[in-house]
Amino acid sequence: MDFSLTAEQEMLRDSVARFARAECTEELFRRMDEEAYYPHDLYRRMGELGFIGIPLPERYGGAGLGCVESALFQEELSKRLLPLQMSFQVSILAAGVAILDLGSDAQKEKFLPPLARGETRFSIAYTEPEAGSDAASIRTTATRVGDGFRIDGQKIFITGADISDHMLVSTRSNRDVPDREGITAFIVDTKAKGVEVRPIPKLGVKASSYCAVFFDDVRVPMERVVGEVDQGWRVVSHSLELDRIGAAARWVGVGQEALDYGLAYASERKQFGRSIGRFAEIREIFAQMQTELDAARLLTYRAAQLFDAGKECRKEASMAKLFASELVVRLTRNMMQVLGGYSYAMEYHAQRFLRDCQFATIGAGTSQIQRQIIGKALGL
Repeated sequence: MDFSLTAEQEMLRDSVARFARAECTEELFRRMDEEAYYPHDLYRRMGELGFIGIPLPERYGGAGLGCVESALFQEELSKRLLPLQMSFQVSILAAGVAILDLGSDAQKEKFLPPLARGETRFSIAYTEPEAGSDAASIRTTATRVGDGFRIDGQKIFITGADISDHMLVSTRSNRDVPDREGITAFIVDTKAKGVEVRPIPKLGVKASSYCAVFFDDVRVPMERVVGEVDQGWRVVSHSLELDRIGAAARWVGVGQEALDYGLAYASERKQFGRSIGRFAEIREIFAQMQTELDAARLLTYRAAQLFDAGKECRKEASMAKLFASELVVRLTRNMMQVLGGYSYAMEYHAQRFLRDCQFATIGAGTSQIQRQIIGKALGL
């Protein structure tokens, strides 16, 4: 398998890297963490530059590129602008692709062009207090009322719900059939009457909000159903491979940024008359972490290439996500060790990298779920 990038892919990667470095100043990097500041202007700017629409067809304002290009974009963006990568992943790879593949023509025409331009954002409202990894056990209901539906219930841990314009919401629409056959997915306006969004304070990636969402007698017309009534499990499960490949690319990017940060410190910090990077113990840490990081990157792009080739990649996507997410947790802890006492000071970014990646093994499917998927694919 050829893992080399094309000239066009290298140009994309380099242009994203230049954008992220130029726009995310040290002041902004700190502000996103310390003030939970979300740079709305930069998200719109990415839309103007054509980054947001990378995987969407040209007829809807996108670039018509593949999963490899999306992964390259996300890896580079995550190094400095992690909250914007998370918006892209939720709005485009989850909601946008679901609408593209399963939505009506009217829904595609209405929602995809402004998504590609970075003018609007979606959140994905699937998770509930009693329905996390078991996404089919939802209790939020959709009841037929006239020509539409009434939605009632609660969602939790919804990324970016407070800054999104619309939500893709999973509901229980039929209790008389097996769980996965009685689900309907809707596009719901975040500011619709009866919708309440409450941000939840959290440990890391503070500029990317984490919300509880309540639905109280929310009326939704039939034309907002995505796919078919009672067949919404197809929507919920549709973009799982893209989601996991995107998560893997994200953590490869964050891991590389954390490693480079630690490497710069180790090169400058002197003890016993020489930089600490010259000591064998420190060299071994960096050698091991960079080797594992390259392995995570190769797993990620293998899965992306398989996806673009139209081949089955469920196992490979889970392997990439599992390895990258668990690696970034180990890596950031190692960087804390490299910085020593300075790592515990809020002035230094080591503690931020550690906090930001603690949900890596939870979001986009826990490590336990990934191992189950891989094991089943092996015939166990």
